[in-house]
Amino acid sequence: MEQKSDKIKILILGNSYMENSFNPHILGEGVFDLAISARWIYYDYILLDKYISQMRNLKCVIFGMGYAQPFNGSYNFPEEDSESANYQKYMYQKFMNISFYNKWSYWLGLFRGYINVSSLKGEKGDRIVDSVGYLCSKGQQEGWRSKHNIEPDIIYNPHAQEQISEYTLFLKEMSKLCYLNNVRFIVITPPCHNSYNINVKQDGLNILYNMINEVKSEYPLEYRNYLKDEEFRADSLYYNCSHLNTIGADLFALRVKRDFCL
Repeated sequence: MEQKSDKIKILILGNSYMENSFNPHILGEGVFDLAISARWIYYDYILLDKYISQMRNLKCVIFGMGYAQPFNGSYNFPEEDSESANYQKYMYQKFMNISFYNKWSYWLGLFRGYINVSSLKGEKGDRIVDSVGYLCSKGQQEGWRSKHNIEPDIIYNPHAQEQISEYTLFLKEMSKLCYLNNVRFIVITPPCHNSYNINVKQDGLNILYNMINEVKSEYPLEYRNYLKDEEFRADSLYYNCSHLNTIGADLFALRVKRDFCL
């Protein structure tokens, strides 16, 4: 990204919902995919803040926001149990001079042991990472209906309000950065399988919409929710219940390209 900053016109941010479920090649030239599995929104914001001024031809930022993400981590209750997230944070600090969100996690990581070198190189086992960072799944994963599902009551967890406020703050800061740099900020909630959507509550969707409206009251933001979109109901489009496979990722990117005139 640093080497090709002048050529980047569209930047993709987010976690595995964008890393797996969205094919950036469909959007054409000048697209850079910086999405990576398990990333908390703080790091999306910091990465955008650090590099947006260097991308002089940037026209659009696309950020993937999953249904359960705002309830899955915060300053007080970070994602330290995620092994891959820990690897990322060490990489950000070592190569980009980005400090840890939770200062204690640095020492926690040292206590747990050294970083797995294969993870730093992006070797994912049953997946292939291409030149722009897009993580391609090798076909359909057996037993996908039960993978990556959610607890129906996650939105009622004891720290939900703090997590929602924190997530909204960083979403607002990302929108502000785009506004100040004359860049479109697009937020999308990718599709999920019916076996995931049966655990989605209307209260949770209302929270997402309220977050978006709060940000839009201060800064421009374009949003669309594809979670239950009828175009993505077929089993054959899914790698697991919350992530599209390569076929679905192509179809979803085409849909986003059309909906947002990219």
